[in-house]
Amino acid sequence: MTAPSSLRRAVDALEIPRTRLLAAVLASLATLGSAFALAAVAAYLVTRAWTMPPVLDLTVAVVAVRALGVSRGAFRWLERMLTHDVALRGVVSLRTHLFTALAARTDDALTRLRRGDLLTRLGDDAQELGDHVITALVPALVSVVMAVAVLATFAPLSLSAAAVMLTALALAGVLAPLAAHRAARISEQAVLTTRAGLSAQTLEILDDATSLRIEGRLDGSLAQLRQRQAEHDAAIDRAAVPAAVASAAVPLTMILAVAGSLLAAGTLWTSGGASAGQIGVLLLLPLSSFEAATALPAAASQHARSRAAAERLAALVGDAPARPAGPPPERPAAAHLRAVDLTAGWTPGAPRVRGLDLDLPPGSRLAVIGASGTGKSTLLATLAGLLEPLAGHVELDGRALTALEPARVRAGVTMFAEDSHVFATTVRENLKVVRGDLGDEEIRAALAAVGLVDWVAALPHGLDTMLGPDGTTISGGERRRLLLARTVVRRGPVLLLDEPTEHLDTAHGDRLLAALLDAEDTSLVPARSTVVVVTHRIEAIPAGTSILRLEDFR
Repeated sequence: MTAPSSLRRAVDALEIPRTRLLAAVLASLATLGSAFALAAVAAYLVTRAWTMPPVLDLTVAVVAVRALGVSRGAFRWLERMLTHDVALRGVVSLRTHLFTALAARTDDALTRLRRGDLLTRLGDDAQELGDHVITALVPALVSVVMAVAVLATFAPLSLSAAAVMLTALALAGVLAPLAAHRAARISEQAVLTTRAGLSAQTLEILDDATSLRIEGRLDGSLAQLRQRQAEHDAAIDRAAVPAAVASAAVPLTMILAVAGSLLAAGTLWTSGGASAGQIGVLLLLPLSSFEAATALPAAASQHARSRAAAERLAALVGDAPARPAGPPPERPAAAHLRAVDLTAGWTPGAPRVRGLDLDLPPGSRLAVIGASGTGKSTLLATLAGLLEPLAGHVELDGRALTALEPARVRAGVTMFAEDSHVFATTVRENLKVVRGDLGDEEIRAALAAVGLVDWVAALPHGLDTMLGPDGTTISGGERRRLLLARTVVRRGPVLLLDEPTEHLDTAHGDRLLAALLDAEDTSLVPARSTVVVVTHRIEAIPAGTSILRLEDFR
């Protein structure tokens, strides 16, 4: 997909109403028109007053200067309100479309993206397209109209001055934006690429600082972060030359316009072809004729950034089909999960699990153990259909996951990741996210099963208590048990759990782990559900439970 078509699709996804955009453009035109008229009237007033006419002859000009000075500020405020309203509404609409399209993807492209890169695209790139309205679209439209107004003002005074002004405006409207666009393209080709890597590296260090320090890899990660920062800075420096040309182009063309007006004014004054007021307008007005043109380099830079951002978002969304209409498939009571000669990993050159065969009939219990980095989470993601196998395949009830509708896979297999998200909403809604039909009795029963009933009772608003973003207002143990409560209310046919008892005290965590892996204990999950648990607590695994040691499949 080409960048222009990606940008058009992204702008369409902003869903900007034409009336709101027109209002923003008109407010911007009123702002610059007031400034231009203020300069013209002030120039006339200064030079006309030099001839010492009767005071009453200047009254209209004096009142006009005051009115235009006030109106310029008022229109500027209105323009800011309207343009930002359009942009912010557009970003909301764009992100809604993005999340809808991402949810419809059936491949594992998102799973393979690093979190920092995904955050950059959904955050910064979506915002770049919002800025496209404020910094590129509106100023470009306004500059065209203002150029016509400037030429229409100069032409009756002096055709030669108007011709020079036309040349200056054309240079300012072409040379400066081209240089700015070039600088922005250099930046986008390198800077934003390095920024994504820099963000991802920073997040990885922040998330895993403790384990990196324990394993002795923190200094190496920090050195790599400094290298990425240096690459980012170097990319910015490469764009400095065309950026300098863009910055200098408009002032230089302004000098050209002033020189042309000065020559034209001199000719008219010596020949007696113009009044003092008209001469003043010719001499001083060029200084205010380029206010719209000065925004064009920034508009060109924003256009380049928006194109690059739209292209990255198009690659992120892909060609995801729309979700089929109709109700979701009915969730089966039980399911048979198999892995056949499975090789799993994030890249073909570095598989984490090789040649694995698994047969998990309904009601199976399996504990997966292994050292950090052996591929436990990778295996669960592959069994859940979130990560495509590098070799072999995974079957659900005798059919490969890749041959099933995504909704059928989600109904049959549910993975609860170690870093599952806690939403900034109520306790109730954080459980209803896995089952929208939950009642309060089921929610309280699930919370009691994981040991949170006393915690909920102590909350100021019970189930209606708001939680902070990603569980920042609760402890690590409370967060882990809240996530485990989602497993309890889900009660799916196949449940894959990644370290569900981490951050819990040993005694309580071991009791919950035993309840999950004991097929006769139905306090957490039904006996017919298949449960696969990743854990480091080997000693807490109930006797007779099947154990998969991933070191045997490296």
